[in-house]
Amino acid sequence: MVDAWLAAAGLDAGLTVAVEGESRPLGEHLADVVLPDPASVKDRPLAGWLSGLTPLRPREYSITSLPEDGHVHLLVRQVQTTTGAGTGSGWLTRHAPLGGKVSVRIRRNAGFHLPSTERPLILIGNGTGLASLLGHLRARARQGQGRNWLIFGERNADRDFYYRDELEHWREQGLLERLDAVFSRDPSPGRYVQDVLRTTADTLREWLDAGAAVYVCGSLKGMAPAVDAALRDLVGEQALDEMMAEGRYCRDVY
Repeated sequence: MVDAWLAAAGLDAGLTVAVEGESRPLGEHLADVVLPDPASVKDRPLAGWLSGLTPLRPREYSITSLPEDGHVHLLVRQVQTTTGAGTGSGWLTRHAPLGGKVSVRIRRNAGFHLPSTERPLILIGNGTGLASLLGHLRARARQGQGRNWLIFGERNADRDFYYRDELEHWREQGLLERLDAVFSRDPSPGRYVQDVLRTTADTLREWLDAGAAVYVCGSLKGMAPAVDAALRDLVGEQALDEMMAEGRYCRDVY
C-alpha cells in the first residue's frame, strides 16, 4: 500500500525524513500512519503535512492459546475491501514475514475471565469471536471440566467451521457436553445463534437453573444485541440483570 501510494505521490521511499525528532526513511514512517490522498500532498513540502498524519490504530485480537502453551495463537479474518486486503489483517496474514517481528501488547480483559467456581458454561459467539471462547474451552478441558455448551455461528459450514476437528473431539470425549453450530448462508436451515437460544429455551433454563454462566463474544452489530434480546425474552429482564451483576453474564463484543 505504501509503495503504491509513494508512486502516486511521486515520492521516494528511501528519502530520510525527521518526524518528532526521529529520523528514518519516508517509507517506514508512512507504514505506521493513515495514508492521505496522494493528490492532496503531491508537490507540497514534506514539512507541511508529514507530521500531521494520523497514526494507525492498534488492531485487537482475542488469544485462543493458553499461557502454558508457550505461544500466542490468533484467529484472524482477512478483511477484503475494494482496494484489496485490509490494512491490519492483510498485512498480518499476507505480508508479515515468517520469523519477522510484530509490535504487540497484551491487554487484560478482567470482565471476561473464567468463573472462579466450577459452574456450567454457555458460550455464545459468531465469526472470529470463537477465539476467546475457544481459549476458555481449552482451559476447561485441561481442568477436566466438561459441563460446557458452545453455540457458534458463521456463514458457511464448508468454509467457516473453525477448529471443527478439535471441537468435535472434545464433544466425543465429553469435555464439550453440547455443540450447536449454525450457518446463516447455508440453504438449510440457515440460522443464527439467537435462533438456537429460542429453539432450546427449556434446555437453556435448565442450565441457568443449575448456575450456568453465559459468555458472549463476537460482533456488536447484529449478534450481540440479538442474543441479549433473546435471553431477556426467555429468562426475563430482572433475572438477566441479576446474572450480569453476579458476573454470570459476560460479554466481549466489538
